[in-house]
Amino acid sequence: MKCPVCRAIYRPVLASKELGVERGANALPSKLCRRCGVDLSPLIHLHDQALWHYRQAIQAFKAKDYTAATTQNNQALALYSNNADFHALAGQLWALQGEFRQAIKAWKKAQQLDPQHSTAGACLECLMAF
Repeated sequence: MKCPVCRAIYRPVLASKELGVERGANALPSKLCRRCGVDLSPLIHLHDQALWHYRQAIQAFKAKDYTAATTQNNQALALYSNNADFHALAGQLWALQGEFRQAIKAWKKAQQLDPQHSTAGACLECLMAF
């Protein structure tokens, strides 16, 4: 995820609760941008909510409840649309509904976000073989 202010890629840095010293005994991930110092807590919270919805979608998908999986994955995409895994799952769900144009679009978006995404690549290869 990128900082909306300076576009730096967010990577959590461990910081001490008391002094802000890195790698303390009471270390917690810092929610501040390393470059500009802006508080990224709201963005991190949205990202965490999106991951929760995605995990719910995966559980529903495994249980063959494709309607619930689609609903949960759409929630994840609405909260955070820059995750290749979310788009790859959307592609699988579209394909199961017979909506292959939408599936291809989702898999291509997943590959755009992560050119090495194995699921999106494999699904596109399989579909193009027909």
